[in-house]
Amino acid sequence: MSSFAVGMVVTIFLQSSTATALIVSSFAAKGLVTTAAALAVMLGADVGTSIAAQILSFNPTWMAYTAMLLGYVLHERSENYARRQIGRAVLGLGLVLISLSLIRASSEPLRESEVLTFIFAALDNEVLLTLFFAAILTWLAHSSVAMVLLIATMAASGVIPMGTGVIMVLGANIGGTVPPILATMRAGGQGQHSAIGNACFKLAASLVLLPFVPLVTDALQEHAGDPQIMLHVHTAFNVFVVLVFLPWVGPAARLLKRCIPLPAPTDSEPVTKYLDHELVGSPSLALTGATRELYRVNEYIEDMLALLTNGIESNIPPDPRPARENRARVSRIVEEIRLYLTKITREEISEADSAAAINLLLLSTNLSHVSDLIANAVESYAAPSEEKNRFSANGAEELLEMLELIRNGVRIALSASLQNDNRVRKGIQKQRKELERLVDKSRLAHFNRLEEREISSINTTSLHNELLRDFSRIYYHILTASKVGV
Repeated sequence: MSSFAVGMVVTIFLQSSTATALIVSSFAAKGLVTTAAALAVMLGADVGTSIAAQILSFNPTWMAYTAMLLGYVLHERSENYARRQIGRAVLGLGLVLISLSLIRASSEPLRESEVLTFIFAALDNEVLLTLFFAAILTWLAHSSVAMVLLIATMAASGVIPMGTGVIMVLGANIGGTVPPILATMRAGGQGQHSAIGNACFKLAASLVLLPFVPLVTDALQEHAGDPQIMLHVHTAFNVFVVLVFLPWVGPAARLLKRCIPLPAPTDSEPVTKYLDHELVGSPSLALTGATRELYRVNEYIEDMLALLTNGIESNIPPDPRPARENRARVSRIVEEIRLYLTKITREEISEADSAAAINLLLLSTNLSHVSDLIANAVESYAAPSEEKNRFSANGAEELLEMLELIRNGVRIALSASLQNDNRVRKGIQKQRKELERLVDKSRLAHFNRLEEREISSINTTSLHNELLRDFSRIYYHILTASKVGV
């Protein structure tokens, strides 16, 4: 139900189920929402377009100008970044309302069109042809809202009979599902399931309801001159679709996956998952994608730390190949992030977005350094020598204590930077001082073990000191990363 509600509310504001379909399909293609949830969102979007049509049946011009004025004031007069972005959104909503008003005004001559009157007269007894004709018109108009408003106006003015109007409303609902399917073709597979599933829902419901059109027409005949009647039919149809199909979105999702299988996975994993180059024109969304990639980088770094930790705990040097692979992945992701952020900054963006892009660039660079140093530490420890990489019990305990500090630092440094949290930064600074204290303490303890002629300490002297040096450098970059204020 929450997915349904989200789809409905978003579409009321966007005034476009196609826009909602594009958003949800991009999320579904990346695995951020399930196919069942995406189908529920699309059902909500259908009801949202019905409500939008009801609102727009009244003269929306005053709402458009009010929204534009309010948006302009919020954007230009507010110093708060969030309020400025809200202002831009409200201003955009006003422009959408203006465009729909223009579409409505431009369709006025169609009411007096003799050609259109002749076509509708010819379609009077052709139910399926009328359904198909309305679907084609709606697809060409790319707006089911505008088409339903036109049908309502023509039915109220007597240009088309009431029964033809009801059939055309059904056809408009079918035609309104075509643009989302075409718009999501690039997403493919899971990204297209929601749009195709929604089209199947509406087509099935329309075909089931067609035999009952005469009954509906007779019931509505006394309200023939009311332009709201067709809008009520439109709303009732979409509510019917929701009531029938919402409980079945789970089985429908499974059926769609069987009928439209996902593309076969390739041997190579994609370098990035969240860098959508189509969002470059929307800096806030694009920067969110770059931020999510940095969390992926953090996961690879933690995996490398786990390799090193497990090796020291078991006193068995780790296989360095996973560390090499993760290091290569991090390097590729960071390079893609750099190119992506550079592309964003070439667009016309706000000062806040520009500063955020630069900070993300600095943050990615420091995380790349951390990755390189940890990978080097794993490589050093994995060097093929039976004697030179088996630490004494005390030496291993000291190294593990420092690795725990590093692991905690990696986990919270990114959050400290992205959330601009000075309290967390102070905690990281304290941890770095503690790490340096442990490094000095371990050096002294190792020297004492050498004086005691402890064989394992003698054999691991070079490796032990190398790891201590790497740990200090790693935490330096962790601290530097935490100081980047995004």
